[in-house]
Amino acid sequence: MNRIERYLARIVVSYTLLVMLVLLVIFGFFEFMNQVSKLTDSYTLALGSFYTLLKLPVYSYEIFPIVLVIGTLMGLGSLANQSELTVLRVTGWSIKRILWAVLKTALLMWLVIAMVGEWVAPASEAYAKKMRAEALHQSFSVGSKDGLWVKDANRYIHVGRVMSSTELKDITIYELEEGHLSELSQIKKASFKGGQWLFKDAFQQQLRFVTPQIELDKLLPPQLELIVSRPELVVSSFPLTPEELQNLDIETRYLSAWDLYQYIQFLEANDLETGSHELEFWRKMSMPIMVIAMIAIVFPLIFGSIRQVSMGQRVFLGVLLGMGFYLFNQLVGNLTVVYHLPVMLGAFMPAIILLLIASVWLQKAR
Repeated sequence: MNRIERYLARIVVSYTLLVMLVLLVIFGFFEFMNQVSKLTDSYTLALGSFYTLLKLPVYSYEIFPIVLVIGTLMGLGSLANQSELTVLRVTGWSIKRILWAVLKTALLMWLVIAMVGEWVAPASEAYAKKMRAEALHQSFSVGSKDGLWVKDANRYIHVGRVMSSTELKDITIYELEEGHLSELSQIKKASFKGGQWLFKDAFQQQLRFVTPQIELDKLLPPQLELIVSRPELVVSSFPLTPEELQNLDIETRYLSAWDLYQYIQFLEANDLETGSHELEFWRKMSMPIMVIAMIAIVFPLIFGSIRQVSMGQRVFLGVLLGMGFYLFNQLVGNLTVVYHLPVMLGAFMPAIILLLIASVWLQKAR
């Protein structure tokens, strides 16, 4: 970057960080007040405050597109009010060159926030939920009230209660062979130790057909034999690791792209619906286009008819644009899931439409 690009970058980054700070304070305050209503003897004020702090990385990733619009609009608007953008135009800087300089800064900020969304936010969200659940003496909320069902090759596994990511209770394993039930195992408790799952207090029933010996030149039909055993400890495979169980307890939009991809593979292996998860995955992939569209829509406003307006008006307009696009993005994405349309359409189409509108609008503003 040359000196002018660095100056533009500093203005955009400073205003964007200011907006991010203000919004995080607001979101953090409401989250803190929500946690205050849940305080108990074990879930103290300190834990509630810590929970709120752990939620901030999640909020920063979620509100970044709106923050980017407001921050860029405020930063470039301040330059327009002081006629600095006019001076740049006079010295030979075209709108495209200014746009490219701001885009480089925006994409760098997106790269930082993407790393937060991929590594910091999922871990922070998982730990926050685990910490609060332990303080409130609650079990994981994985699955429905009827427990968690998992399919693993020819086995169907039902987990009655997920106490934590390393402790399960009331497990039933149905093993099929050629479409028929061949073994039924009921386990009271399972724990993850030493890199493997250990099943305790198991009750196993194995069904198999036995062909009896020939008697008096007659071949008797096969007979069904039931073998019952009660082993105290069984080392067996379970298709989910503790880390994957933790991810199941996190809302889909908070998962990293890699965790989402693995979760989609898990759902497909169990013949479950993957539409909403695929939508969130492709939304993460479409973020660079969304960032470009958000920056592009600002420029017709700055170089168009609202060059000389107050900062309050710019903030209001930025909030209106950001929230409007967020609602439109959610609407289109959810419609593609409901009507079984290609989820990539729901993820990329809103950003592409916004980018086209910005391009046409900018041509007219010039």
